[in-house]
Amino acid sequence: MEEKALIQQRIRTAEMLQKFDSISLQELDRVKLLNRVDTKFAFSFSKLPAVLDALVPHYNILEIKGLRLNNYNSIYFDSPNLDLYLKHHNGRKKRFKMRYRKYMDSGLSFFEIKYKNNKGRTDKRRVRTEDIYYKFDPLAKDLMGKGPYLIDPDQFEHALDINFYRFTMADKDFKERATIDVQLSFEKEGQAWVYDQVVIAELKQEKLDRTSALMRTLKHNHILPMRMSKYCMGVLALDPTIKNNRFKSKKRVFEKINGSFSC
Repeated sequence: MEEKALIQQRIRTAEMLQKFDSISLQELDRVKLLNRVDTKFAFSFSKLPAVLDALVPHYNILEIKGLRLNNYNSIYFDSPNLDLYLKHHNGRKKRFKMRYRKYMDSGLSFFEIKYKNNKGRTDKRRVRTEDIYYKFDPLAKDLMGKGPYLIDPDQFEHALDINFYRFTMADKDFKERATIDVQLSFEKEGQAWVYDQVVIAELKQEKLDRTSALMRTLKHNHILPMRMSKYCMGVLALDPTIKNNRFKSKKRVFEKINGSFSC
């Protein structure tokens, strides 16, 4: 999709979000859920209008400085042999991912580590940074020494850049939150791949609740949960020779939705 069409898609998405009541970042903090259960979904952008229309009575949308659709840029790290990718691929229950993330519209930056335990729960820890970097700054190194797993900064390097647009929702009772990402793109060393027709929704709950309005709405639209990692999908998109037998079906889903478009 050309840049002009991508802009039009973002405008259309932003217009759809105006139907929702808004909440501030301070209000959203009532449902941080840094230790949580995540449920992810992938579906076609063509289904997004119907999904959002059904969710209007049940959710509020985060609005910051008048914006509801925000641009995110992330820098991920891995070992030279992509051990973190391979742990995920091989089904290791206990694993982690590391990244810098910048909220492009506000300029806020963080270094984050997401730990996954053997019970399927996610423990996210982060620290505010001045910017995002391709090498670890002192604040990042300090956080790496405080988590449940010992992380040696010298064993990791820049692995992948991920860019996308996101809006964030909280249910009216502030018991759960959800993020919905569009225009997902990956880049490394001059290579790029764009999934402009793929929408990724991620429901974050203290414990799994299938009565969630989002989960019920997606099921009604024939959208089922899908275990995935944006980082792993990006690694695979840019390096199809890497070990991927357990991810082949997920890649086929993404390519079917997207029409195998890349740039």
